[in-house]
Amino acid sequence: MTTLPGDALPVSRWRFLGVVAPGLDAGTGFLGSRHRRAMAGAEVAACTSILATLPTVVADWSDGNVALEVEVVVAERPLTHLARVGGGWWADPSSAADLVGPHLDVPRDSILLLYPSDGDPALRGAWGYTWGEVGFLGGAGFSAIVSDPWPGWRTIEDPAHGFVHEWLHQVEAVYHRLGISEDDLPSLHDVADRRTTRGDAPDRVETYVEHERRTGSWRPWYRDFMTGTVGPKTGEGPRLRGLTRDRWLQRENPA
Repeated sequence: MTTLPGDALPVSRWRFLGVVAPGLDAGTGFLGSRHRRAMAGAEVAACTSILATLPTVVADWSDGNVALEVEVVVAERPLTHLARVGGGWWADPSSAADLVGPHLDVPRDSILLLYPSDGDPALRGAWGYTWGEVGFLGGAGFSAIVSDPWPGWRTIEDPAHGFVHEWLHQVEAVYHRLGISEDDLPSLHDVADRRTTRGDAPDRVETYVEHERRTGSWRPWYRDFMTGTVGPKTGEGPRLRGLTRDRWLQRENPA
């Protein structure tokens, strides 16, 4: 547990490693296609910049419940392995091991790999994929996201929200393992028919889904998920849903 400067309240501290793979040079299975693309300098800069915003975004959206300590590195070589994941080919923890491994000399709680695809639909099964605590990564969670939409990050609302989404998948895996049930911490995808319980929130009149349809951002959902202010679905009773500060600190102070 750590305390932020000027804040008397303890916060949950997460050591986050962001790795940018500057290129892709990988095949897909036995005698499969070869996929290649190198990032230009502007794309690498956009990737490192958006990862560097995560501490501020997470501190703001979590009402100071979380201190995300982020280190961002650019790998020295391209991603050379892909795995069959979901409906396509993706970087899984084993695929990324040679890029991530050199940076595991210090403990990590969260790892995110950002890499390019060549636009082939076979490589784009989803926005990103996340694996919970991975033993050979020192127990860190792992997420992989493709960088292809980077030109649009400058103009969309809350461009970091997708990165927060994948990190929160790592987070929910930790807290569900610690025994917080889905009654108290809903699945990150259990968002339909919910709205905030914050009476003073500007988005209180719309559901999280309606807000995303209007703005393209899931920020209110992630904010409430990280502050214990998630509203009930129709028919659910009142209770604290989401990660209150006390729940966050269960990781720092396990029973």
